[in-house]
Amino acid sequence: MRKLPLELTEIDYARKGLDAATVEDLVKKAGGVGPLVNARHAIAKEKGWVANPPSPAEFAKAVAKEPNLLRRPILVAGQKVIIGFDRAAYAAL
Repeated sequence: MRKLPLELTEIDYARKGLDAATVEDLVKKAGGVGPLVNARHAIAKEKGWVANPPSPAEFAKAVAKEPNLLRRPILVAGQKVIIGFDRAAYAAL
C-alpha cells in the first residue's frame, strides 16, 4: 500500500487503539460490522462474529479493548472505506 501513488496518513491502531466513536464511524462507512471483523481473531471466532456480527456499539466497545479485532489494513478516503488489501480498489481512488 505504501508503494501506491496515494497520500496517506498511517494510524497504527494496533498500538494506539481507537475510541468507540471512531470505530462506530468506520462501521457506518463500511456498511456494517461484518466487513471489519478480523475473522482470524480468537474472540471473533469464539463469539461467532463472522457468521453473526455484533451490534456496532458492542463491536466498538470490544475493539476499544482489543484493536486487533479489526481487519487490516483499513483505508479511509472521505466517506469511502476499503478494508483489507485491495490493489484494484486503491487504484480506483
